Amino acid sequence: MKKLFKRKITLTIFLLSILIFCTTFSKSLALSPTSNLSYTGIDVSDWQGYIDYGRVKNAGIDVVYIKSSQGSDWKDPYFEINYQNARANGLKVGFYHFLTAVNTSEAEQEARFFASVIAGKQADCKLVMDYETFQGASVDTINEISRVFLETVTNLTGKQMMIYSDLYNASNVFGEELSSRYPLWIAYYGNYNNLEFISSNWSEYIGVQYEDRGIIPRNKWVCR
Repeated sequence: MKKLFKRKITLTIFLLSILIFCTTFSKSLALSPTSNLSYTGIDVSDWQGYIDYGRVKNAGIDVVYIKSSQGSDWKDPYFEINYQNARANGLKVGFYHFLTAVNTSEAEQEARFFASVIAGKQADCKLVMDYETFQGASVDTINEISRVFLETVTNLTGKQMMIYSDLYNASNVFGEELSSRYPLWIAYYGNYNNLEFISSNWSEYIGVQYEDRGIIPRNKWVCR
């Protein structure tokens, strides 16, 4: 039980625009939210261990993004229980895959694996490509790997995709072909209201990961 309490209360927190369920956005110079109406969410993986989703729900969390897979053969060991318990507590659910491909063939393999892991699961939110370890690949190669992965997942699942990225990669790595087709979930740990003054290859963000950790309060017990 001690391990459970220590690991389950520190979670990554982000904001998700309600337009996470939509597909279009416009092009301009700075980043702005797609909507003023937002959900509060967390993203989770095996790193958090067992999570008490009743407490997550009671803390005002609306959305849980669950890591499903990485590479072409690694399924998150907490994927199934995270999915089942999040849904059982009435939370909206999304899935993300950590991409490690170094060429387009591997990108297609990873897309097929991701699709197989989440097959039969209900996703309330867009699926996410988390691609941040490029292993020395050129910008052109990174964009081609991304394109193949994103298109293959969409073709296999019929689900819309979005890209998770930090500001540097959103500005310097992922190009306009991707930014014109896929919404951005950006990791930005400063004051996210300042994003409206910052340029990138996207004009809008659909979600902000604004902290790399957060606390879900413990229940307060009163003895009588």
